[in-house]
Order: sequence, then C-alpha cells, then structure tokens
Amino acid sequence: MDSKSSRESSGIQNKKNQATKHGLAAVNLRELIWTRKDIILTVLNTLVTFGDAVEIYLPGVITQTASSELGVSAAQEGLLGIVLYLFLALSYFVLPLIKDKIGRKEGVLISLYTSIIATVVCSQVPNYWTLLISRAVLGFCIGLNMSTVGVLFSEEVSSYGIYNVGSFIGLFAFSLGGGWMAILAYLLLGKIGWRYFVVCTSVPIFVPPIFILHCLLGDIKERPVIVANHDDEDFDSLMQDETIKVKGFYGRVVKSSMANCINIIQGWGSILLIPAMLKICEYDNSKLTEDQQLLILALLYGGAKLFGRIVSIFLLKYIPFRVLQPLLSIIMAACYLALILQSQSLVVTVVSMGTALICYCVTRCELTLMEFDKHYFGSERLTLAVGVMAGCGNLGAVVGAVAAQFLSIPDAVAFTFVLSCVQVVVICCITER
Repeated sequence: MDSKSSRESSGIQNKKNQATKHGLAAVNLRELIWTRKDIILTVLNTLVTFGDAVEIYLPGVITQTASSELGVSAAQEGLLGIVLYLFLALSYFVLPLIKDKIGRKEGVLISLYTSIIATVVCSQVPNYWTLLISRAVLGFCIGLNMSTVGVLFSEEVSSYGIYNVGSFIGLFAFSLGGGWMAILAYLLLGKIGWRYFVVCTSVPIFVPPIFILHCLLGDIKERPVIVANHDDEDFDSLMQDETIKVKGFYGRVVKSSMANCINIIQGWGSILLIPAMLKICEYDNSKLTEDQQLLILALLYGGAKLFGRIVSIFLLKYIPFRVLQPLLSIIMAACYLALILQSQSLVVTVVSMGTALICYCVTRCELTLMEFDKHYFGSERLTLAVGVMAGCGNLGAVVGAVAAQFLSIPDAVAFTFVLSCVQVVVICCITER
C-alpha cells in the first residue's frame, strides 16, 4: 500500500514538475478533454487576437499613404503612427473597471462595436485631427477587447492545459494577422486606396466574434472542471489547494518585467521600423517599389513570425531556459549590429530582421507563459506580478513605436541594439526559471 501511494505521489509530482518546467510544450494533447465551451472560447480568443493584430499592424501600412494625401508634417505623421499604440497601452488602466462594472462578455462586445464605428469614421475623415482621434479611439478599443477576451478565456476554460494550448493558438493567430495585413496591402492598397482598404480589412474581422458572443457563448451554462483520469484529478486538486510561495518575489518581478518591456520594444518597434528601413534599401542600385516593399513586409510579418511561433514549441521543450533565452538575446543583438553596419543592404535587412523576428517570437512565447505562471511568481501575489509585467510590456510598446517613428533610422537601430545588449544581461539574471 505504501509502495502504491509512493508511486501515485511520485506521478503527481512528476506531472507538477513537468508543467512547471515546460509549460505549453509539456502539454499532452491526447490527454486534453475539450468541452463545447472550451472550443467556442478558443475560437473567440483566436478571432479577436487575429483581428487585433490586423489593426495593430495597419499603421505600418497606411500611415505614410494617409499622411501624404492629407498633407501633414513629419511630426504629425509620427504622432499618427504611434497614437494607436499609446491609447492601446492606456486602455489597460481601465481594464479593472471594465471587468468589475460591466463584466467580461459585455466589455468585449462594447469594444468590438466601438471598433467598427471608429474604423468607419477613420475611413471617412476629412482632415488630420479627426483621423488622429479615430485612431486613438480604435487603439483604446483594441486594448480593451484584447485584454478582456484574454481574461474571459483564462477564467472560463476547463483546465490549465487547454489554457496553454489556446494561448499558443492566439499567439499564432496574432502572427498570422500581421502577415495577412501585409498581403492584403500588397494586393489591394494601391487599387482601392487607404480609406476603403481600412474598411475592407477591419470591419469584417469584428463581425464573427460579435456573432459568437451573442449567439453561442451566452447559451452555455457553467459546468464543473472535467478531468481525464484519477491521477489528473489528484494533480489538479493538489495544484488548486496548495499555496505556492517563492523566494525573491520582487527580484523575479523586476527581472521579468524588464525582459518583457525590452522584448516588446524589439517586436512592436519593428512594426514601424521595418517599413521605414525598406524605403532606404537598394536592390540593383535602385530603390524598391511599393509593391516590392509590401511583399517583403508580408514575408517578414507573416512568414518569419509564424515560423517563430511554430519552432518555439520544440525549442521551449527541449532546450532549457538558461541556455535558449540568452542565446536568442545574443542573436538579436548581433542582428541589430549587422543593421548598424549595413543599413541600406536589402539582403542584410531582410535576413537580420527575419532572424530577429523569429527570436522575438520564441522569447515572446516564453514570457507570455511566464506572465501567468504561479510556480514562478507564487500564488499569493500573482495578480501583482501579472499587472506589473503587463504594464511594463505596454510601456515597451509605446517606447518601441516612438523610437521607430521619431528617431532617424540609424538612431532607432542603435537604440534597439543597446537595449538588446541589456536584454542579454537581464535574461542571464533570470536564474529561477
């Protein structure tokens, strides 16, 4: 009997250690039991994330075209480029009020409807200031629906394993949305103009989530958590009942928040930096045409990031954090150093930014899983850790957009290179992971 209890206890502990060490990569897909509600929530989270990615990558495609038509100054063009990211970051401060006062589902619906209205207004504005205001409102709504649907998803799915799988699918959809935006710009922007392009690419992606929230999600009643077998039941009970405490909580929060901030500066800053760099690149002693630039954007935004999301599953599973993440940080710093040395070379730009985006995506997956990991931060103050880490990430999004939009290209690349070197040190200091 003691031997049997020992084996069961050992099995539970092995599962606990595996989930703590590998997160998403350790999930056994065959053991997951998907309910109807899990499937609907995963589809909802995926669609909203995809739509948000389309809107987030849109400024990198239309800003210069819209600014040229409206005849604005360079400073006004820069503000137009970053206003969406600024108000997206500010929206996170309103999230607690939205969650507590009107609820998760209602908050997502309000933000989606407002996004449609703001998009239509954006396409019909007669001057710069109304365009700026509509983009600000849209950024605020994107932040609300992206964060609120994430909370709804994490609270309502039936198990931690399904949450991990659904989160990865969401990250995959975000990368797909960036590539989709660039492809549509390559095919349609020059033919229909930026005003109709905004409506055609933005409004349709908000309709399916609204349908799901009204017609499908509301019909599902709450149900208890379903588990696969006896061992899983013991394991889930153990994980829910125990209070997890960790040493060096504040040190962990500081290091993870710094890593999150720098990582998002690298990733979100590239949304505006890459289009600007492609405009100065030369191929056969001539500048790239607009179609060529959009095609390369599609390959970088979509191909490189999708590849990064896919390989992250295997890299995070088979290579320890202390080996993989410092290596990725060094590679990213080397990519930006190459851009400093050869900023006008098309080959160097494409290879360096493609490699940097792949590294960014792998690190982004790790930091996303870390952000909600109660084994890393402890269960008692997990909410505090999540809030600080997310806040620093939002700050990074704004800083990255400002640097790419207002600094010269050499200065923006040098700034990101310095931060990439700092990231190497920060990642190496995360010894608890």
